[in-house]
Amino acid sequence: MLNVALFTVDEHIAEKVRRALSFASATVERLTWQPRMSSAVLQKPRDLIVLHPTHLNREQRNDFERIVQLREATPSIAIVTDKQANDAVHMLDAGVDRFLVQPFDEQHFGAVVRALIRRRQGHVSSVTRYGNLSFDHGLKQLHIQGAAVDLTTREAQVMDVLLRRVGQIISKEEFVQEIDPDNIDLNSSAIEVYIHRLRKKISNDMLPIRNIKRCGYFLKRP
Repeated sequence: MLNVALFTVDEHIAEKVRRALSFASATVERLTWQPRMSSAVLQKPRDLIVLHPTHLNREQRNDFERIVQLREATPSIAIVTDKQANDAVHMLDAGVDRFLVQPFDEQHFGAVVRALIRRRQGHVSSVTRYGNLSFDHGLKQLHIQGAAVDLTTREAQVMDVLLRRVGQIISKEEFVQEIDPDNIDLNSSAIEVYIHRLRKKISNDMLPIRNIKRCGYFLKRP
C-alpha cells in the first residue's frame, strides 16, 4: 500500500493518478501548495510525491523544489505540459526523479512508480523468484512453474509481504500495517485466514510458511 501526496488543483489529473496507482491500493492525499503550508503536512510519512504545477514560473518552481528537497528520500514525479517540459529540467536538477508530459498513459505512470520504488528499495526487478514460484510485486501475480495461480487481492498482498521479507519473522500486526492499516476489517484474525488460504493453494514444499508461536509467520530463505 502506497501513501501518496499529490499536489494539484486539477480533479481530472487526480483521478488519473488514483487509477494509475490502483495496483498498489494507494492512498492519495490531494494537496494544494501554499507558501506557508504546515511543516507537519509536508513531513508526514510518504511513499511518493506527485507534483502537477499549473504554471512553472520561478515562484512555483521554487516552491516545488522546496517540497522535493524537504523530502529528498521520497520518490517524486512531476506532471507537466508540452510547454513546461523545458522548464521541468530545472525540477530534475533540483531533485525530482522523473517528469511525464500530459496527457500521460496510466499504465506508463504505474510502471514508472514501480521502477522508482524498486530502486529506492535497492531492487532491480519487481519479480521475486522463490524456488518454482515467481511473483510480480507490481502486478501482484503469482506463477508456479510458469502457470498462473489465481489469488484474491488480499491473498496477493499477503504473498507480497511474505516474499519481500523472506528470512524474517513477520507479526500479524506488521502484515496489517503494510497492507491496509486504516481498514478495520483487516486484523490479526483476517491475516490467519489469508495465510490458511495460501497454504491450501500452494503446497508446503513450494511455500513453507512457518507459524512462530506468539511471534508471527516466517518464510525461510530458499
